[in-house]
Amino acid sequence: MKLPQTFLGWAGLVFLLTIVAVAVMVAASIAFVFVAGVALLGSVIALVLLIATRGDDGD
Repeated sequence: MKLPQTFLGWAGLVFLLTIVAVAVMVAASIAFVFVAGVALLGSVIALVLLIATRGDDGD
C-alpha cells in the first residue's frame, strides 16, 4: 500500500479510519444491547421458574 503524499491524502486516510472506528463502535453497541437483552430475558425466565416451583412446593 502506497502512503499518501499530501495533507488531503492523509486527511482522507484518517477519515477512513474514523469511519471504520465508528462502525466498530456501533457494532459493539448493538452486540452489547443484544447480550444484555438475552441476559435480562434469561433472568426473568429463571425468576418465573423459581416462583412457579416454590408455588408448587407450597401446595
